[in-house]
Amino acid sequence: MRYLKDFSPGQVYRFRTAPLSADSIKAFATEWDPQRLHIDEDHATSIHGSLIASGFQTMLEVFRPVMAEMMVDVANIGGLGFDNLRWLRPVRPDEPLDVEMTVNSVTPSKSKPDRGVLHYTLSAKNPIGEVVFSTDTPVMIQRKQNDTD
Repeated sequence: MRYLKDFSPGQVYRFRTAPLSADSIKAFATEWDPQRLHIDEDHATSIHGSLIASGFQTMLEVFRPVMAEMMVDVANIGGLGFDNLRWLRPVRPDEPLDVEMTVNSVTPSKSKPDRGVLHYTLSAKNPIGEVVFSTDTPVMIQRKQNDTD
């Protein structure tokens, strides 16, 4: 298990998403974001050059490897939200995304000595290196008992 003291500013973690198929983009959009640009390939192509994923699906896909490959082994108390959430470019079918998580700060709590805040930036790039998504994310992490970070 990793605790607050196991992180330090400047650390970078890298992940890769699985590519989304056109069918998975349409299925997600049908349930959660039924706009034509996510469901109707002809319409989306006329505007964006191809079908594009919902920004909400993009966000979930970017977070998937971070949660599954890393955060399951972190003493996470809970997320505190998202700052500067941006969808900068569309995500297209069959594009895996390269995800980078950069630790910005690690701040032990002054009022609750059992925890602190890990603040990181999460960004994702498409196969040609363009940033398609970014957000700053603060999360509460436990401090190891008897630890003075």
